[in-house]
Amino acid sequence: MNIAVITGASSGLGKVFFQKMMERYTNLDEIWLIARREDRLKELANKYPDKKVRILPLDLSDTKSIETLDDVLREQRPNIKVLINNAGFDRAGLFGEMKYEDIHSIINVNVMGMTMISRTCLQYMSNGSYEIITGSIGSFVPLPWRAVYSASKAYVRFFARALHDEERKRGVNIMLLSPGSMNTEMFRENTTGGKLSIFPYLNLEKETVKAMKKAERGAAVYTPRAFYKAYRVFAKIVPSALAVKFTSVESSVPKE
Repeated sequence: MNIAVITGASSGLGKVFFQKMMERYTNLDEIWLIARREDRLKELANKYPDKKVRILPLDLSDTKSIETLDDVLREQRPNIKVLINNAGFDRAGLFGEMKYEDIHSIINVNVMGMTMISRTCLQYMSNGSYEIITGSIGSFVPLPWRAVYSASKAYVRFFARALHDEERKRGVNIMLLSPGSMNTEMFRENTTGGKLSIFPYLNLEKETVKAMKKAERGAAVYTPRAFYKAYRVFAKIVPSALAVKFTSVESSVPKE
C-alpha cells in the first residue's frame, strides 16, 4: 500500500499540501492526515469523498501520540512515498516573560515531534520516496523576541541537512523547506504589523507544488522567493553578532 503522510494537516501549509497532493499523486492508495484537531481533519477529508483519507488526531507534543502512530504503521506496514513533516508551533515574546507551557510546546512540537515523526516513518520509506521537513527563514539568524522558535528551527535545519546525506544512500530524499511569511493561523496570531509586515507573503498553492517538484528531483533545500533567498545569503555573509541587531521582531509582537 502506497501512502503519503502529512503532519500539521488541519490548516495552513499542511492543508494546502494535502489539497495539491490530491491533484498531483492520484495513484496513492491512502493519504494519512495528522493534527490535533479531529474536527478540522474530518472536514478536510469530507471534501474528497471519493478518496481514501485516513485521519489520525494526534498531538505530536505528546510521546504517546508517536507511539500510537508507530503502532498503526506496524499494523499496516505501508510504503510511505511522501512524508510532509510540517507540524509546528510558535509563540513570540520576550523570553523572560514567556509562559512555561508555550516554551515546552515549541520545543516538543518543533524539535521532538518533528524528529520522532522522521524516525517513525523513515523505516517505511524506500527508494524513490521523499520527506519534506518544514523549517523557517527564522533559522538563518537568531531572532530576538522569537528566541525559542528560531532556535528550534535552527535544530530543524541542521537535522534535515544531515538526514539528507544519510538517506540519499538508499534513495530516499530529505528536503528542507524554509518558508517566509505565510497567511496562516499561526503567523497571524503572533504578529500585528511591525517589521515583519514588510516581508512578502508566499503563495502557498504555488510554493507547495514547487516544493514537491524539487523534492522529487532530489533537492536538499528550498527557500521560496528571491527576497528570502537574499535573506539566506545575508545570513551567511554577515556574522550573527551583527545580524542579530537587525533581526529583532519586537515591533511585530502583539501587545497585551
